[in-house]
Amino acid sequence: MNEIIFTTFSKDEIRTLIENAVKTALDQKIIDRDNVDSILDADQAAAFIGIAKPTLYRKCSEKHIPHFKKGRKLYFDKMELIEWLKSGKRKTVDDIHASVNASLGKRRV
Repeated sequence: MNEIIFTTFSKDEIRTLIENAVKTALDQKIIDRDNVDSILDADQAAAFIGIAKPTLYRKCSEKHIPHFKKGRKLYFDKMELIEWLKSGKRKTVDDIHASVNASLGKRRV
């Protein structure tokens, strides 16, 4: 028989636990290198990140997107593109409020 444990969590603690569990699950799914074709050409990379090919070339020439060049062709590491996409994450209003509340709570102690 399963052991039942009663405890109390605040709404923010439950949200944090769920967000961390989902993030961990997604990270394991996305970053499984064995299941990823690691090197993409320009057509595949543009489709993967959802931009037009000319935009991809412009971002590469401006050194905004990590890439490799062999001869006249560009190649992209899928894992580096994923990390590049993740680096642009913006905080939500809830994230900002939680950060402010946590900061204010620490100062009062």
